Amino acid sequence: MEIEQKVINTLRKLSLEQIMTAKSGHPGVALGAAPIMFALYNNANICPKKPDWFNRDRIIISCGHASSLIYSTLHLFGYNVSIDDLKQFRQLGSYTPGHPEETVTSGVDCSTGALGQGFANAVGFAIAENFLSEKTKKYQKIVDHYTFVMCGDGDLMEGISYEAAAMAGNLKLNKLIALYDSNDISLDGKLSLSSNEDVQKRFEACGWQVLFVKDANQWKNVNKAIIKAKQSTDKPTLIICKTVIGYGSKLAGSEKCHGKPFSDEDVAQMCASLGVSDVPFKIDEDVLLWQKNVSNKGEIEEQKWQQKVEQLKENNKELYNEIFAPKFNINKTLNEIKFKEALATRDAGKTVLNKLANTVPNLIGGSADLVGATKTYIDNSSYYSATNRIGRNIAFGVREHSMAAIANGIALHKGLKPFVSTFLVFSDYCRYAIRMSALMNLPVLYIWTHDSLAVGEDGATHQPIEQLESLRLIPNHCVIRPADAEETKGAYKIAMQENCPVSVVLSRQTLPILKSSSANNVEYGGYVISEEQNPKNLELILIATGSEVSLCINVQKELEKQGHSVRVVSMPCKELFFKQDKTYQNKVLPKKCVKRISVEAGVTSGWAKIVGDNGVAIGVNQFGESGKGQEVMELFGFDVKNIVKIAKKLLK
Repeated sequence: MEIEQKVINTLRKLSLEQIMTAKSGHPGVALGAAPIMFALYNNANICPKKPDWFNRDRIIISCGHASSLIYSTLHLFGYNVSIDDLKQFRQLGSYTPGHPEETVTSGVDCSTGALGQGFANAVGFAIAENFLSEKTKKYQKIVDHYTFVMCGDGDLMEGISYEAAAMAGNLKLNKLIALYDSNDISLDGKLSLSSNEDVQKRFEACGWQVLFVKDANQWKNVNKAIIKAKQSTDKPTLIICKTVIGYGSKLAGSEKCHGKPFSDEDVAQMCASLGVSDVPFKIDEDVLLWQKNVSNKGEIEEQKWQQKVEQLKENNKELYNEIFAPKFNINKTLNEIKFKEALATRDAGKTVLNKLANTVPNLIGGSADLVGATKTYIDNSSYYSATNRIGRNIAFGVREHSMAAIANGIALHKGLKPFVSTFLVFSDYCRYAIRMSALMNLPVLYIWTHDSLAVGEDGATHQPIEQLESLRLIPNHCVIRPADAEETKGAYKIAMQENCPVSVVLSRQTLPILKSSSANNVEYGGYVISEEQNPKNLELILIATGSEVSLCINVQKELEKQGHSVRVVSMPCKELFFKQDKTYQNKVLPKKCVKRISVEAGVTSGWAKIVGDNGVAIGVNQFGESGKGQEVMELFGFDVKNIVKIAKKLLK
């Protein structure tokens, strides 16, 4: 038996033993796809001893349930994943979680859970590589690597993969190579139960080169296909690898081996047939020798690359810092922006985004075919395309699902700061990708516009009601809804500084510049924007976000005419407010003032913690109506008269 085949069989053994020890996992794909994984890592330009090497080939395993195979591969190729780590597969606090996590395991380039996300992430990686490669081409190809993604039937059935594939084909991302583990089995049974599409024709229609490996159990066949894929100059490549799920087991070719551990007898039988030790987690000596040699893979290439980087640092410090040590003086830029007239916060956002783009040259992004509405075009640049590799505007098309996931890939690659945009109501299409942004601590900037009932004539289908509070439920995610242009500056400042995703939620309708609004105060999440007349006798606190802040200030004026002492608090970001110490929180919202009213044109469910048992949350707990924006707002009680009425009742 050739040593390569012995290594592949050892991958199968170790993967199966992880699953048996954990009594949980997916053995079928680990057994069937082991030759693909071996060929991939054998061919990839990687450096296991420096897994974060910037110019390494990126490897994304979109079918994350194949995690036992990933960990076995990382171990045998010399990454910092030990046998003891393999023994702790899927255990609490382990280095080898049930699905691969980029923030946990050395050598994992991307966290993948829901099928299809990793495939779309890979397109983002490829865009980032392509952009940075073009930008640094004068400097000895400092950025010059491939993006590999391994995917399965489930990934390609998810609609997100089609969106991402179509975009990759249109952009001619020739250094993107997808290896498709095609075993004709899904969890419920034969793939034909749910799908009979011709994947090859679908990808060819999207502008991909498609290669077919009839027998992917022979790793050399896969290896040859990868070498050929690398020769493509104008198309991404899909390599269809025909495999047998559960290869070598009694259940081979059946859905029964997809997600269930095998019996001890099955494992012993398999080890015998594969020619490897049946002692759990024992690796044969010849494989250990191979492992010792391969663990030095990529070291020479990485050292040569480091020399190139040092030369860049000497010759072009500015470009070096932009990619490898990005620190930009955004405070100076933001302080130069002066707003004098009332305007929609989406228009203010356009001004801020473009000013920042001049200061932050690695800022790149776009919208889901809504640039004219979301105002998110970088004016001093152009569209990134197959013929213009350094355009900073990305035309995602009507592809919200993949847009957000592609942004995650760009952020994961590093070297660029991505932003994406669409209407707030369509954030639901992006939700899982936002969750993954938060899980991986990715500083993706999400820009949502048309933030409330004030969207008006488009009606209930386009008026976001539950989205704002829903986004706030995602941990490690800042949701900022500024009250005016000044607070919009503060929102973008937070977005450029936080090491987590930030959602900036902007209005379509014009909002006044508020006298006491503050860009700097946005970092506190909430602050007193309009003081009460009589601080010694504070009767009521009005708390609002976005356009409702100016409304509350008008309510305050009316109540003060009637002799009441009322404070208005702008709460652009609840998450940041609750990160402040209790002293600050009590200063803004004194405990002694229990009469509080929150005003926000969305569901009221998240406001109880702020208004308390004696307060009132004014919001919208039903779908909207079609009509003029202001009329719809008034219909749902967002007007001075109605809020004054509610306040008077509370103050009795």
